[in-house]
Amino acid sequence: MIARATPCHAAALAEIESQQPRAAGWKQQGFESELLQPCAQIYYTQQGKELTAFLALRATHGFAEILNVAVLPRYTRQGLAFRLLTHALACLKQQRVEQVTLEVSQHNAAAVALYQKAGLRILGERKDFYGPSQHAFIMGIDL
Repeated sequence: MIARATPCHAAALAEIESQQPRAAGWKQQGFESELLQPCAQIYYTQQGKELTAFLALRATHGFAEILNVAVLPRYTRQGLAFRLLTHALACLKQQRVEQVTLEVSQHNAAAVALYQKAGLRILGERKDFYGPSQHAFIMGIDL
């Protein structure tokens, strides 16, 4: 099941993120604040009553940026991130978003492959985006 998060999901989203060292580090308060933003959209997957993965983005004026993606470690390699990504892209297309971008560490081969599988391509790079010598690819897709 994929659903859209509300502020009541902030603690569960923060718990997922806390178990993924490459996630953005928003913590519960960050999720609460993000979910109050009119342009914010966070989608999650659920197994029983447990939230298992999420994808956070912001969309406005025909443009969207994916900000944060995480999956509980015991649910990795099950396609949850891909399902969330394709669901989010379909929702954005319905919302008439024309372009979606994100930044991803050049060292995160699994994430780069995931985004490429969903149709995103490398558009450029941001030097030292994650710290000294920690460059990011800018990836994007036109919807």
